[in-house]
Amino acid sequence: MSFNIGLSGIRAASTDLEVTGNNVANASTTGFKESRAEFGDVYTNTLLGTGSKPVGSGVMVENVRQQFSQGNISGTENALDMAVDGNGFFVLEDQGVVSYTRAGLFGLDKDGYIVANNNARVQGFAANGEGVVGGVLGDLQIQVSNQAPALTSLVSAQLNLDAGEDVLQEQGLELIASGLAIGVPDSGIIESTASTLVAAGQPTTAGTPAMVDWTIGTNTVAAIGTAGTAGVADIQFDIGDGNGLQTVSVPAITAGTTEAGVLSQIQTAIDDVFGSQQLAATTSATGELIIQRAGINATNGTSFSTNDISFNAVFGANSGAVPGTAGSQLFVGSTPISADFRSIPGTSTTTRTTATPPLALVASSPGAPHELTANNPYSGAGLDFSGTNELAFSIATEGGATYNITLDAATFGGSANVDVTSMANAINAQITAIAGAGNEETLVEVPVVSGRLRFQAQVGPAANGDFVQIADNAGASSGLSLTDLGFLSTNRFDGGTEPVQANNQFALEVTSSSGNGAGPFDIIIPPATYASLDDVVNAIQEQIDVRIGATGLSGKVTVDAVGGQLVFTNSITGTGEGIAITGTVAEPLAAAALGLDSLFAVAGQDEIDRSNSFRLNLTVPAPDEENRSGSVLISLDEEYRSVQQLATSINRQLNSQNADDYVGIRAQAVEVLPNTVPPEFTLELVAVEEGEGSIISISNISAPGEEVNTNDLFAILQSNPANTNLLTTGIEGVNNQYPEQQVTLMDPEGAETVLTIPEGTEANEVASIFNQQAGITSIANTVMTVPLSSYNNPGNTMTLTVNGQALSSTSLPEIADEINGFRGTTLPGFLASITETGDLIITNEIGRDVKLEINSTSPTDSVMVLGAENTGPVVLGGTVSAPTAAAVGGSVTFTLNEGYSLANPQPSVSGLFGALSEDEFTPVILNAFDPTDQDTYNHETSSEIFDSLGNSHFMTQYFVKEPLDPSRPNEQNIWAMYVQVDGQNVGDPDSTLDFPENLAPSQARFELFFNQDGTLDTQATGDMYISNWDPVDENGDPTGAVNSVNVLEGGLPLTSPATNSNFQIVLDGTTQFGSSFSVSDVNQNGYTTGRLAGLQVDQEGMIFARYTNGQAQALGQVALANFRNPEGLTPLGGTGWAESFESGVGTVGSPRTASFGQVRASALEDSNVDISEELVGLIIAQRNFQASAKTIETMDQVTQTILNI
Repeated sequence: MSFNIGLSGIRAASTDLEVTGNNVANASTTGFKESRAEFGDVYTNTLLGTGSKPVGSGVMVENVRQQFSQGNISGTENALDMAVDGNGFFVLEDQGVVSYTRAGLFGLDKDGYIVANNNARVQGFAANGEGVVGGVLGDLQIQVSNQAPALTSLVSAQLNLDAGEDVLQEQGLELIASGLAIGVPDSGIIESTASTLVAAGQPTTAGTPAMVDWTIGTNTVAAIGTAGTAGVADIQFDIGDGNGLQTVSVPAITAGTTEAGVLSQIQTAIDDVFGSQQLAATTSATGELIIQRAGINATNGTSFSTNDISFNAVFGANSGAVPGTAGSQLFVGSTPISADFRSIPGTSTTTRTTATPPLALVASSPGAPHELTANNPYSGAGLDFSGTNELAFSIATEGGATYNITLDAATFGGSANVDVTSMANAINAQITAIAGAGNEETLVEVPVVSGRLRFQAQVGPAANGDFVQIADNAGASSGLSLTDLGFLSTNRFDGGTEPVQANNQFALEVTSSSGNGAGPFDIIIPPATYASLDDVVNAIQEQIDVRIGATGLSGKVTVDAVGGQLVFTNSITGTGEGIAITGTVAEPLAAAALGLDSLFAVAGQDEIDRSNSFRLNLTVPAPDEENRSGSVLISLDEEYRSVQQLATSINRQLNSQNADDYVGIRAQAVEVLPNTVPPEFTLELVAVEEGEGSIISISNISAPGEEVNTNDLFAILQSNPANTNLLTTGIEGVNNQYPEQQVTLMDPEGAETVLTIPEGTEANEVASIFNQQAGITSIANTVMTVPLSSYNNPGNTMTLTVNGQALSSTSLPEIADEINGFRGTTLPGFLASITETGDLIITNEIGRDVKLEINSTSPTDSVMVLGAENTGPVVLGGTVSAPTAAAVGGSVTFTLNEGYSLANPQPSVSGLFGALSEDEFTPVILNAFDPTDQDTYNHETSSEIFDSLGNSHFMTQYFVKEPLDPSRPNEQNIWAMYVQVDGQNVGDPDSTLDFPENLAPSQARFELFFNQDGTLDTQATGDMYISNWDPVDENGDPTGAVNSVNVLEGGLPLTSPATNSNFQIVLDGTTQFGSSFSVSDVNQNGYTTGRLAGLQVDQEGMIFARYTNGQAQALGQVALANFRNPEGLTPLGGTGWAESFESGVGTVGSPRTASFGQVRASALEDSNVDISEELVGLIIAQRNFQASAKTIETMDQVTQTILNI
């Protein structure tokens, strides 16, 4: 019995382990529900009963019960993952087999059905096309096709219109400029030209002028002037101007006339015949008369001839005409010649030291010989040398001699009392013995003075400043030392006094080839230790400056401290001016000691004077009201290597003038024609102001510098005043011929503003001037007409140029098309058209002058140009000299705000304006609504709408506050709403207009009336429909969607479904409060086609499809099932259960209804297994298993024991 009980315990424990292990294994299984093993005890029953104390028979498994408690819910990123939060099971069907699950791991199969992992289809309630869910349970299927578009039939908005907004519309005046100058054609050349003075040729060197000299005789010009002449002196010259020999008569010269006066008298006589810059009178180096070519002709080799009449009788015989040579061309060729006009100042000769001079300056000193005198007198009793006493010492001198002296008994014959004289003689005897007689550098003075021994230098072998030194020889001495001779230990050396070399003087001389020499002078610097080299310089300069006078140094030499060196400078510039520095006679070595023995000299350079000047003159035609005529003095001061550099140099000086002296000329380099390689250039002077006949000239050419002459200037400038063909005066190009105009603008308060319009201002610029003023706006346009009847181009050889754009067409229609083709590029604002009669109309829509130029190889081609109405025509071409260009000015239309006016035109009628009388002004409404001008409406807002094909369009609503109108209700609270779609009018056609205008859409305008409390008066406002919108694409082409049916065609009321594009605008809830304009809500019921973008499931299990057009559509609803006894469900595996007898029949319904829980989308229900609890259960089951096994083991032992008894 016990054995069976133990076995039942093992079986129960094993079952418990299996159930717990299954729970643990499915701890991560979505939707899994844990199980619990339930046990019961076992008793054996008989017919006779169990007795009063029955013993059980073991244990048995009564049930394995599932626990349907709620598991945790975890979020996922899958839209179709679902979890039931509360009671209920998802319903699945697979080929007629229904199962139930809490594992919402759902997805789509290939047919769009929502399925579980086992491909069983999720059951629910499908929705119809309107999104209404039915009540029939079935498979849920997702349609993935595009959503069809919906046409907009209703647009609703709630806005607030600011009650404090201003009324923008007002009453104004319109004026069209009607002066006689408006639109009158002007003919001539197309562009203004500037006055230009060209050079006579390319720049050259000066060359040599042709000349005649009167140097054969001995008559100098000065002598002739002193003596005077009796009568007229005649001579003939042929200068090659085509006039042959012409006579020059020099009047009698008054006695006492200077040379310059004679030359002036001759020059005047020459200039009276030939003009200036043809021949020049000058003198030779020896004073005789020379007449030579002048100006440009002095540089180009032009010659002349003479014929004497009575001239030679006065001035002597002449040499005959000597031909000149032309200058060489500048700036060209492989080795181009430059023209150097630089004036280089001369430089001074400088002489500097190569080392830094000393700051301690001293005079010379001879020094002194050494003299070493004993401190104490020699012992009166003498020294004792009778015994072993011995004195040994050494004497050393600067000359390198060493005298080792030994005094002992042998020296003095053992005397016990050696006197001072014997001592001195004994020492001297040993010195002489060592050095030799006459070579002793030091000896003891004999006789000894005052008893003190004294070593004295011997001049010859020893010099001043040579030292002497004595020292005991302690090792050889015995009992005696130098102290016994009177020399204390501190007095054993004397150096004498060294001689001093002077370093404070030198000899300074100025050398000169121009007679400005000076010196040499001894410069003696006061001895001292100077703080700096600058102090030394000052001391030297003081010594220089005291040498005054014509032959002195003062003013001729300066000295400076530069870089630690002395620098001497000759104040006079030039190569022949120098400086010499030597030693003085007294102290020849002092200069070297000062560092003046090693000098570095930089020779001076002579001055190069190329100073020159000429005048550039500009004469402006009268009246020169701005005083622009003037003259500027120009100098050439560079080494010129090109014509461009020359032009730049001239321009730099022209532009550097102040405003009062500035003249409007610029220089430029112009390439020579025909072109060469490399290119060559000439100089050209151009007036800055175009269109006027100003005169440019070069005058007053002067060359006072020694290294330059006027011929150099004429050669580089190539100036020839005698050649009038070099000057081309400017011509004014065609223009609008508008005079300067003044007019007065008056505002509502009576304030006046005088506006000035400069001469020639184009109409668009006139409009701009007025548009800058308050209370007035203006626009301009220009019209030019070319009549077909006047267009004479039989050979198609004539082409036109319009405002600088060359045209290639030769017929007027083609010309019109070509002009229009350039509207977006070179001819902005231009529009050309052909009238019914074939005339060409050229319009500039912004008021620029229209300029037309003809180009033809045939002089007979011609065209007529007309301007404004009632103006005369001009004809271009037809003859060789006929005008080739015409210009027509534009007209200006002025719009004046209420209270503003124009008056007092100056000039009146003949200018831009008429008399500005009252009848010239036309009343107009200002700021009428214009959707392209935001100043004409208070506010606007846009909404997206859709046509029947789903194409997107934009409806714009413009709100304009209306002026007061007492004839209408709530006249202070009326707004107009204008509507456009895609920027196009959508109002019904105006049947009162003529054909075809009566077919065009009109402005869609609606009036909004507001109550005094700010709410919209819907009754007065009425219904608002757009019934003339025909959808078009961005190119203006029909989209293919349904079109409108306007009111006259029966387009109202609207139908559902829509059969046309008409739609209603509803503004219910719109207000007019005293706050800013705002849009609080905008809605419309249309949408474009949409692609499936995603799915969404709500808590009620509704499945929505989200589309790319922003729409959402209900596709169906997930169904849930619930049971009275969920624990009675039969497990099918795969976290699925089947209905059973114990569970009862399932109830199917919608989530969040009755007892059903809600659905959590993008989430899954986790297993409800508690791992911790299961691990504890495992331990308990294991313990029970072990205990039951122990029971069997114990029973076995007991049984065995019994069997062994």
